[in-house]
Amino acid sequence: MTAPARPAVQGPMKLGQPYRWLLYVTGWGIWLTGVAWVIVHYFMRVKGPFGFKTNPWEGWWLMSHGAFAVLATFLFGWMWSKHIVTGWDLRWRRRSGGTLAGTTIFLVLTGYALYYIGDPDWLNWTAIAHWAIGIAVLAVFFIHWLSKSKPRRVAKP
Repeated sequence: MTAPARPAVQGPMKLGQPYRWLLYVTGWGIWLTGVAWVIVHYFMRVKGPFGFKTNPWEGWWLMSHGAFAVLATFLFGWMWSKHIVTGWDLRWRRRSGGTLAGTTIFLVLTGYALYYIGDPDWLNWTAIAHWAIGIAVLAVFFIHWLSKSKPRRVAKP
């Protein structure tokens, strides 16, 4: 038994408007809450009698970021089945799309690892890698979104 053939795709692989909006709101939400956490954690520390304390807003930004991350992980899985595989088969924006997918996978894995790494040195380096790449992923998304490539071949039914 063979897998059903994918339908040929003509024109841009544009997502439907509700899905696009959900993707954009989730993407901006995860990015902005992550950036807010970095700002609060590194630049708005509260000085206490025994050194720096955790800023009271840090936990709220982290919880919000985690909530958006759950939704973003679900949407990435959905995008994989609907958008990424089809685009890859069509050889459409492979470089930027592959970089964006790889970056997303890296962020999911490092975000997950931040909960389970016990060694403080590994935890610090993983956190820095996660937020540095997380901040940069916005540029990768815009490069992919704004690139004007065309498919090299049409998928055969």
